Amino acid sequence: MATESVTMRKGISRVKEVDVSAVEGNKTLAADISPRAVERCKDAVEKLGILHTPVVGATKNGKRMLLSGQCELTALRELGIKKMEAIEVEAPSDDGAKAKLSLQLLSLQEKPGALCEGRLLQDAVTAGVSRAEIQTMLGKSASWVSNRLSLVTRLDGNVYEMVRSGLLDPRSAQEIARLPLEVQFDFAEASIREGLPKSAIESLVAGYRDESCPDSVKAQILIDPRAALKRMADKRRAVNTDRSDRYKKSAPPNDAPERIKAVKFHITALSRMLLRGLLQEDGGHRHAFIELEADLSALLRLIRGVIYPGKTEVGADA
Repeated sequence: MATESVTMRKGISRVKEVDVSAVEGNKTLAADISPRAVERCKDAVEKLGILHTPVVGATKNGKRMLLSGQCELTALRELGIKKMEAIEVEAPSDDGAKAKLSLQLLSLQEKPGALCEGRLLQDAVTAGVSRAEIQTMLGKSASWVSNRLSLVTRLDGNVYEMVRSGLLDPRSAQEIARLPLEVQFDFAEASIREGLPKSAIESLVAGYRDESCPDSVKAQILIDPRAALKRMADKRRAVNTDRSDRYKKSAPPNDAPERIKAVKFHITALSRMLLRGLLQEDGGHRHAFIELEADLSALLRLIRGVIYPGKTEVGADA
């Protein structure tokens, strides 16, 4: 309560009660709202009240226009509610400023990530809520619900950690979850190393799951996904290279691209061991990690010298 009093004295709170009929709706926002979304909003208003306070821009002549919360405004009107609480701000003077403010307001709306949604869906399903009820409540398709659930029910735990730490895009993880559990981490690791987009991951996963796909090609998909992708596009199934053997051999001294790939390969492998906790239990690795940190820092300075020539000092965020 003390915090609220301070807030009110400083004039930070701009929540006011306004007439619903006096607020001009936002046609741009309204075009993206479906009748089903309005019905869900009406149901929430009746059970819980307004959860997302609309933002209204007030002009100097007393006119009020909606900047955020069109679904809530429509629901209130259809429910016959006359008054509503809204956050009132000074309306921008031109259309460009209005659009920028509406975009800013949209960007501030917090939405859970795919992993969080998957966990919440799993909790609901485990508690006995049917998928059909979830689809109706959220206004989502069966495939959307299935994809979110796959992230937490069919995805390897280490791949899950890759997504949680930002190494892997959730949409790519949804595709990887379709692979057998025992090969997911190897494929995810290779995908990150090669910087594969979701479209490539989707094609490779589909190829791996194809019953006619030979075991040799499946192995290449896990080891050298880019080469496998090219062969799949050429409709050839032979495997001519083995990346694991290539990295065991020394690259020519002047073969910078090959050496860079080798470094990336070993960094990914070490990251895999760290994610799996394989190096956490043995304290004997501490000294080796200290030396590795120094070596990597020195290498990073040299790399920055190549990327930013002529600069004597380059910040860590350059």
